[in-house]
Amino acid sequence: MSLIVHIRKRLHNFELISDFETDGQLALLGASGSGKSMTLKCIAGIEKPDSGYIELNGRVLYDSSKHINIQPQKRNVGYLFQNYALFPNMTVKKNILVAMKAENKTEKLNSLLDEFYIRDIQDKYPGEISGGQQQRVALARILASEPEVILLDEPFSALDNFIRWRLEMTVADTIKKFGVISVMVTHDRDEAYRNCEAVCIINDGKSEPVLEIHKMMGQPNTIGAARISGCKNIFEAEKTNDKNVIFLPKLNIYLKSAENAEEDIKAVGLRSHYFSFEVTENKIDCVVERLVEDVFGAIIMLKPINAEEGNLIRVDTDKNMLEKLSAGDNISIYIKPVDVLLLK
Repeated sequence: MSLIVHIRKRLHNFELISDFETDGQLALLGASGSGKSMTLKCIAGIEKPDSGYIELNGRVLYDSSKHINIQPQKRNVGYLFQNYALFPNMTVKKNILVAMKAENKTEKLNSLLDEFYIRDIQDKYPGEISGGQQQRVALARILASEPEVILLDEPFSALDNFIRWRLEMTVADTIKKFGVISVMVTHDRDEAYRNCEAVCIINDGKSEPVLEIHKMMGQPNTIGAARISGCKNIFEAEKTNDKNVIFLPKLNIYLKSAENAEEDIKAVGLRSHYFSFEVTENKIDCVVERLVEDVFGAIIMLKPINAEEGNLIRVDTDKNMLEKLSAGDNISIYIKPVDVLLLK
């Protein structure tokens, strides 16, 4: 069981290059307009790549070299459209039944109506229900068709937090229950972390190597992956004669890393919550530029003593630091070598 995607497609201002394989739950992460949704449409057969190859569970869906392009309805792919694409002249119940392959349709229908919290609207039409309800109906219809792969384009974006959490668990449990592959497009790294086993970053239209989700969060090796993982401090970096020491020209500081810097290093990532005020390695002398109270903590914006103007380090810490510091104070922060992320 696997999905193989190796495609190219010219878009308005760049060429989309999507190269990945998955046999489980994969997240596609990237900035808006990077080609994530277009990749899903090519897999579903709604859009045709300019060249490449798509294979699902041993079946070739698209092969430009052999002029193979299977029709969307024959691909057995479940795709959640951003506009949900429900039939406006059919009730919720009929929208689900029309996609159903199961022999015992009544039992299957009742199960889906309960799992997606839509039993009370089953006799209503799409125009009579909210956007969030339409989305739940669309998800139920996809699962009713028993697809080999489920393509989810920001599936929980229209839902309130309470329903979103319940529906996330339902979708995750259902995907595992049926043992299907899923590819989820999302801007939410936490959503990807909760629902996916691996992640593929699409940066400037080009996919990066697939990473196990925990590695992407803990040890991203590219600027795109670090940014998507939530790293707040990313600075240009240069190698030095010491393989473990990196120079950050914009901050005018040297940092020691636990890993050797390779020739292709471009930047360093410093997670905002990894800094310490206790003496250890990698001391950075700073001036407090700004203090911001956050919901559950505090954000301190610091300017290294000899940094170029406008280059600040963000530190996330406890609220009690707001009482100890003021703008203009001098302070030293520290970060362990193991927490210095070397990025390509």
